[in-house]
Amino acid sequence: MIISWNTELYIVSRKPGIDYKKSLELNEIKEFLETRRLSKSYDEYVKQNLLYFTENLDVLAKELNIEKIVPKGLYIMGIYGGEKKRGKKIYAGIALHEYRYDNIKFEFRLWNTRDRIIVPINLLKEYGIKVYKVIYMGEINPFRLRRFIDVILSDQGEASLKQFLQRALKINVDRIARSETIEMIKMLIEEVKQPNNIIKLDIDKHYIIYRCSRSFTAFAYRSQEPNVIIESHVAYAESEKEEIAYYYTAILNYLAYKVIQSGKAFIRSQFARPLFAVYMAGLAWKDIDDATKDRVVELSKILHKKAPDKDYPNQKIALKDLERYSEFKELVKLLDSKVDRENLDKALDMVSGGGAEEE
Repeated sequence: MIISWNTELYIVSRKPGIDYKKSLELNEIKEFLETRRLSKSYDEYVKQNLLYFTENLDVLAKELNIEKIVPKGLYIMGIYGGEKKRGKKIYAGIALHEYRYDNIKFEFRLWNTRDRIIVPINLLKEYGIKVYKVIYMGEINPFRLRRFIDVILSDQGEASLKQFLQRALKINVDRIARSETIEMIKMLIEEVKQPNNIIKLDIDKHYIIYRCSRSFTAFAYRSQEPNVIIESHVAYAESEKEEIAYYYTAILNYLAYKVIQSGKAFIRSQFARPLFAVYMAGLAWKDIDDATKDRVVELSKILHKKAPDKDYPNQKIALKDLERYSEFKELVKLLDSKVDRENLDKALDMVSGGGAEEE
């Protein structure tokens, strides 16, 4: 059978209230089935997923006038250690409550612990240990990064990080006042994972950074430091132009807000889907007139300054909280006037499901 772009499609389903044996051959179960024509051609049916599922994000990046799309950051396990809510034992995390160093020693306190660890400064070089600033999903709000998370990682890989922690524990075992700290660090050594290749943000680039799990609220960013990294629940796109970063950040937050308005639920795994939704909605940089783009960029910059850095229970509340800003109201009204409703609905279908549930 040859399928052309104009081939008609049908949905085949079992007739309600009728049972049949699964052992029947295809030609024997026809009377148990009903068919109905799908109101889309093959072309229309696959079009919205065509770019995404080719897994060629370079094509999408080109359509959006951006340099690169990274659908998922670095996989790091053990940032905050074990969590009570998951029913597991609490263990130390590689996130740091505090740290300081001089020419002689490095002093730090791991997450969930109350004891400081002190090691000779040369141990950092031996094991390739550095303090990185992580952009963590839970710290992202619409138009705002609340804070970075300081973590220790090894640029020599996971094995070196574990060895460093083992050495640090051995050096400090008599100094640590609380026995639970020792046990929590031992568990961290077993559980911690990090990539062997630590990819840092380029200080010469501008970034559109967004949550890639459920809600995809976003902020624009240019790294001021050489050690900023992104974890695996966050996605990002890279641009050489500041205005493009501010533009797409506004568009992503607009689309996330429209999902909330529609009463739909965000799908769990977003990755590059939100950027594909931008393309599907007809809101790519090249598709919008200059006057509108300029105003969107201007409003985005204002909202980056005004947006609160609250610790919201969820991003639905964070998005609704933006309604009190006249600039956000103007942004929504402006984009509503530019987007085609049918295209917008298709775009929202890419990133949301049917039921109204908490993000």
